[in-house]
Amino acid sequence: MPDVPSHPSSSTHDKVLLFDWGGTLMRSMPRWQGTSAGWTREEAIPHAPETLHGLAAGWRMGLASNACESDEDPIRASLDTIGIGNLFEHIFTWRSVGSPKPWGPFWSHVLRNLKVAPARVVMVGDDWMGDVWGARQAGLCGVWFNPHSDEVREREGVRTIHDFRSLPGVLADLGF
Repeated sequence: MPDVPSHPSSSTHDKVLLFDWGGTLMRSMPRWQGTSAGWTREEAIPHAPETLHGLAAGWRMGLASNACESDEDPIRASLDTIGIGNLFEHIFTWRSVGSPKPWGPFWSHVLRNLKVAPARVVMVGDDWMGDVWGARQAGLCGVWFNPHSDEVREREGVRTIHDFRSLPGVLADLGF
């Protein structure tokens, strides 16, 4: 992986990419093995790490997860195992926000902390309802990551990808 500075400062970019965690960046949610064992090593979704590294120069990045038992440090440590932990400026979880996706309070908290207009934020996730529908209801754009079928769901502000390598083109298609 190329050397990438830790997440860019918020003044550098006015657009934000948010990603779901399990099923979107990593094959599954890492399993906690106790305080001494830490996170198990889970596999990255194919092409996700290199795609994120390629996009990092032009985007602020964050994680938006329904993890309800994890704090930022162990989540970032799990992302470090696939070489992307340093790319994330913010990590938002059900636990830290106090509300789950797809509901409005989650997205309101995220947008307050990002300090950017909803239309400048794109949420990428594998759960249509939790990741894409909820984000779209809050005014964000959405990219549905669907590696399991050929189904495509596209409408205003929403696109579908089946492979992470197509994310840059889809972002351009959304006007970014």
